[in-house]
Amino acid sequence: MKFSLLPGLLLITSAAAAQAVSHRDRVYTADQISNTVSVIDPVDNKLLGQIVLGKPQPDLLSALYKGQALVHGLGASPDHKLLAVVSVGSNNVTFIETATNAIRGSVYVGRAPHEATFRPDGKEAWITVRGEDYLSVIDVATLRETRRVPVPNGPGQIAFSPDGQRAFVCSSFSPELAVVDVATYKVIKKSPW
Repeated sequence: MKFSLLPGLLLITSAAAAQAVSHRDRVYTADQISNTVSVIDPVDNKLLGQIVLGKPQPDLLSALYKGQALVHGLGASPDHKLLAVVSVGSNNVTFIETATNAIRGSVYVGRAPHEATFRPDGKEAWITVRGEDYLSVIDVATLRETRRVPVPNGPGQIAFSPDGQRAFVCSSFSPELAVVDVATYKVIKKSPW
């Protein structure tokens, strides 16, 4: 079970809805200033550690900087084994294995990505690239961008239908919602807000 609390804050829990949160559960938070992901035990509200993706600001303001910048959005795979962390300033998505907090790899997707959402089958991560007019689709097995889906300018977030056949994409700059057919990766409808 995954609960998205706020952008940059994610609770991954193994508990059923009626059960209490346990010490096996984790809260992940993304911090744009320190460029880290914090891992927290929600029972004790104890910081277990941080996954460092870059240097804190303003240390990253150099042409020689190689880390991630403006760590922002988080998305968890349906099986909770993989976390996708979006970095707005360095234009990438870093994939972290939740069992070990090891970084599996990073994929560069375009200007100012915003949020990561996994398809219900867990085979792809769909990334809204807010500074552009497309979604970046990443194959989770290979960590490669396989396609870009054109959508209205400034896509902000994605929600999949329960059956996984449709994706609903809101725009940060256009007052419309795009409906994407997941099988064909085509926008089949645009609805004004």
